[in-house]
Amino acid sequence: MERTIYVKDFTGGDDASRIRAAIDRAIASNADKVVFEAGRYMLDSAIVIETEGFEHDAGSSESGSKDCHLIIKGAKTLTLQGAIDEQGEPATVLVGRNDGTIHGYLPAILWCEDCSELSLDSIAFTREPNFASAGVIVSKDDRHTVVKVFEGNRCEEIMGAYCMNRIHPDTGALMGESVTYGNGTEKPWIRTGDRELTLDDPAVASKVRIGEYLSWHQGARTDFQIYFARCDKLKLSNIRTMNANGFAMLAESCRGITADRVVFRPEGNNLFTAPRDAWKLFKCSGEIQITRMHIEGVRMDGQNMHSNWLVLEGLLDEKEAVFFCKYTFASLVRGSIVDIHIGEESFPLTITDWMHEGKRGLGHLYRIRFREKLPEGAAIGTLAAAACWEPDRYVCRDSTFINIAGAGHLVRNDHLYLINNLYKNTMNPGVLLGAELPVHSEGGHATDIVIKDCEFDNCGFFPRYGAAGCIGIKSAGFSGKYNKNIVIASNVMRNSSIGVHCVDGDEIYIIRNIFDRVETPVLADESVGGYIFEQHSERKSH
Repeated sequence: MERTIYVKDFTGGDDASRIRAAIDRAIASNADKVVFEAGRYMLDSAIVIETEGFEHDAGSSESGSKDCHLIIKGAKTLTLQGAIDEQGEPATVLVGRNDGTIHGYLPAILWCEDCSELSLDSIAFTREPNFASAGVIVSKDDRHTVVKVFEGNRCEEIMGAYCMNRIHPDTGALMGESVTYGNGTEKPWIRTGDRELTLDDPAVASKVRIGEYLSWHQGARTDFQIYFARCDKLKLSNIRTMNANGFAMLAESCRGITADRVVFRPEGNNLFTAPRDAWKLFKCSGEIQITRMHIEGVRMDGQNMHSNWLVLEGLLDEKEAVFFCKYTFASLVRGSIVDIHIGEESFPLTITDWMHEGKRGLGHLYRIRFREKLPEGAAIGTLAAAACWEPDRYVCRDSTFINIAGAGHLVRNDHLYLINNLYKNTMNPGVLLGAELPVHSEGGHATDIVIKDCEFDNCGFFPRYGAAGCIGIKSAGFSGKYNKNIVIASNVMRNSSIGVHCVDGDEIYIIRNIFDRVETPVLADESVGGYIFEQHSERKSH
């Protein structure tokens, strides 16, 4: 029999305390739902969870714990059910606190680990005070940039200047390369008048012009506002993020995700939602189905999908080896495939047994025994990719990616299908396919890809890893035919320097696309020499 827990029935403490009590009661009693009334829930108090979940990139904290407003751990078949307004939008808003610390960490609003069939329905997330601000550049010289802050945005005595981006005042389009990145500037904004901020930084002043709109963030740490780890059969419906610190959302090692109407978009006169990715999928597997997602105003990527390379460290015998993998631990699966990469070739081996050999720095050691012999040429440093850390199939359709100071989709996985999506005003390619090795060891390469019936407009005006344009195919730290079996069909590409930029690709099929005001529809790296088949494309110049 269905059992429902109502947040309104809990009293005492702040809103975070009451919600935590409701969630704890639901888990203890095997309830099906935790129901929220409409309203803004001000989350002040936080509790600590012991977790390795921070460790995702080279700039991550090595802390083994995380402050969180709300924690869900070990729930089975539980739904967090919010209210909706007359337009069907989430009317339940969870508001995480912001202590104003420049470039610091903040408590996660929602942190979920080891759940099964967890669902979120009609809930919005934001920070207060807002983590971002925006305004118009009213004057500048060689050193100073002066901004009039828009109404409704923060204007304080001292503010951070991280992940700063320019916006066209008439079109609202993202312009050019980011002005600052995650390392910010040496100096903060200083309040110099009524709704006026001044930044003393020659590098910033050289990149901006009077009359442009400017957006910036309080910080840019590797931090996660909403976090799901090992939450199988995760379901998200009608979810809205207006403002976030760090990554707005992360799903790690989740098997099976269904999402509809997950929206990341700023409110009012703010121009950006988050200083990092909107929604990162890390080592997620199974079937992933996403529809009607909207991502607007993030730095870096809209949706970033990858695992990490296994790097061979020791050969134990002809069928067994020890591998190192950066960042958080993830279980392997007996009977699944590990592809051993030697040059441009890959050799699939089946896991018969494996063991976690322990943690080392920001990474872990895995001892793996295979059914087949390791291929000739396997040696210290050989790369491998675990199929159980990638989706069986990822489908994203009817979704929108706008004003993204990175890529719309950053894809380092196989079996990806992008259908009827819009990519507009993306600094890097709207879709960027390929692995990364030198810094974060993100893999693997991208194969079995379909990009169909999508629209690209003003994409890839600043290259990443040397790939530009609407669709980029490049594995950073590699050169060769690594990303394969890619179908790009029936898309419209507009107002971009390059349509498809194929650097490290092979077996690329470009069919029935329209290139409208695209200077170079298809650009390939001749030194790589991958096979590209193009047919029935239409080119327009006006």
